[in-house]
Amino acid sequence: MTARRMWTQIGLVLPVMLAVAGCAAVPTAAPPPPRPAPIAAAPIPAPLPTPTRGWEDRAVDAGAWRYDAGGRAATFVPTGGAGPLLTMACSGGGIRLTSALAGNVSLRTSAGTDQIRFDGGSATLPNRDPRLDRIAFSRGRFALETPSGGALTLPVQSEIGRVIEDCR
Repeated sequence: MTARRMWTQIGLVLPVMLAVAGCAAVPTAAPPPPRPAPIAAAPIPAPLPTPTRGWEDRAVDAGAWRYDAGGRAATFVPTGGAGPLLTMACSGGGIRLTSALAGNVSLRTSAGTDQIRFDGGSATLPNRDPRLDRIAFSRGRFALETPSGGALTLPVQSEIGRVIEDCR
């Protein structure tokens, strides 16, 4: 091939290539996406009414259970107090509850409500009485309430179960 012929082919091919390259689509920036419509804030719901505080919601009386293996008794002694709030002692074929409560006392446990009659500050329940099991297996607490408004809300701890089992 001669040099002249080569330059002729290059001279013809080069402009054609440039023309084809110039025809290529030039990318343009896409229009920005539309802005999302502002979302209206959801209205704040009105607060729920505060339920009345039942025995399950009251604070547990401050203190601790103490177990006396020799006397087969569990005593709940308040923090900083001198005398016990409640004593559960094995007495013959039953468990004697001793407290400052008097009259018909409501026993409230997670299993329900029962009545216990306190005469002279004490009540005796047979050692197989289901109310004792309701106390021992209540979820975290139980309450003794008098119609006049006196109430004890006590924690359920292992000392209660020990007295019941010792007496059975």
